Amino acid sequence: MPDKIVFPDYSRLQTKAKLADLERLAETDLTKNEYICGGGMARLLAAAFRAYANSISDPRWDNDEFLKRAKTSGRHFHLFLAALFDLACNVEYVHGRLVNSKWIYCHREGTQSPTVYYSFLKQCPTCCLDIGLEKRLAGAQHKPSSHHIGEITTTAMAMLLKLVMSAAANPLSLAVITKQSHDVDVVAFRDNLFLLLEVKASPMVTFPVGFDLPEAFFTDAADGRKEFRQHSLIDVQVDYEKLFLLLPHRQVRFVLPRGKDENWPFNAAAKCFSESTNMLEYFSAWLELFYAYSVHKTERNEREKVLAYLVNGWGDEIDSNKTKPGLGRTDDIKKGTYQLLKFGAYYADDNAALPVRGALATNLDPLFLRAAYFDKLADVRWGKKPSFIQDGNDWRIADRNLHYLYNAVFAFNEPVINDGLLHGIFDIAQAEKALLAGKLDKLLASWNG
Repeated sequence: MPDKIVFPDYSRLQTKAKLADLERLAETDLTKNEYICGGGMARLLAAAFRAYANSISDPRWDNDEFLKRAKTSGRHFHLFLAALFDLACNVEYVHGRLVNSKWIYCHREGTQSPTVYYSFLKQCPTCCLDIGLEKRLAGAQHKPSSHHIGEITTTAMAMLLKLVMSAAANPLSLAVITKQSHDVDVVAFRDNLFLLLEVKASPMVTFPVGFDLPEAFFTDAADGRKEFRQHSLIDVQVDYEKLFLLLPHRQVRFVLPRGKDENWPFNAAAKCFSESTNMLEYFSAWLELFYAYSVHKTERNEREKVLAYLVNGWGDEIDSNKTKPGLGRTDDIKKGTYQLLKFGAYYADDNAALPVRGALATNLDPLFLRAAYFDKLADVRWGKKPSFIQDGNDWRIADRNLHYLYNAVFAFNEPVINDGLLHGIFDIAQAEKALLAGKLDKLLASWNG
């Protein structure tokens, strides 16, 4: 059952009207969303977290190059959360959105029959790895609408934030704001703290789905009947029983048969990724792309360049820059920064006993853009003019009236926590310990429905 909404007493705050509006729009049942399959996403995440817990003694953590690199850094669970965000978004991208048109037809030399791909990028997911980028296939990009992407990413982030915050010594309740155009995306609260969250998240990678055709497809041309040319966009009758999620750089296929699943592909995906072997294969493949993308595009070696072809917004064109993951877009950094200022100016009341704080929530921080666009702002503080008192040539301000520009940036890979009130509420290492100790089993059971 979702938490009952019990907001802290904000009746004495000058901003109580703004907070009352949030209370009216808050929904603690994170699975309740008319635009996406929230219940399916919760089941998938629960299965994946259990698979992670079951895999912790698997020798592959020490034998696999990328799993070992993550483990050695001590940030393997941080990156696992980011990888799970991508997986949850990926599965929702195809839930109820597959159409019969504009599949990429690929009949590579040496293959017995063609394969068709439903892609989220403008390229063949396999051929780009060995022949490079061809002319972009403009009609091959099957992204959901911006509205749906916002619902998908906010819900996925909210669920993962809830898991991490549930592991805290003094956990916060969490709710999404049901009006997408509202200033606030997610609220977290307990009796002595109110936290407003601006979600700036987007997946690093969205893997294609595909299936093998039984035979070559032909079309009538002026000079006779001919097989469709390589990488034509064709219409097909989708074979859901043979449909697979493809990790192109590993040539690994996770078959996701529909069967009687009304919410395909969530049940199939939950079953697939409940197996630790599959989850580790996915995570290792995701890490390989993450490490390639983490290198600035001007410094990547040839292999890193090729791997980055599979990443959303790898940086070759303006339109691909628009899909950079997390806070990878400078526009998102700017918009997110303004929202934090607005939270402090319009929702907080410096003279009240109840603190109101704002934070950014994102799957990935700016990565290679961090030094140029974020680091020098990370500890900036600000205050309102009436709070400053002139003392000769100097100005004084009470500490309670001085706010961090970024109270916190809850990024899975590299969180920044400046405000002391927020220390401990987003402790990813503590969340991993709680998961492995079974302390989050109740939450995961509720996600299983």
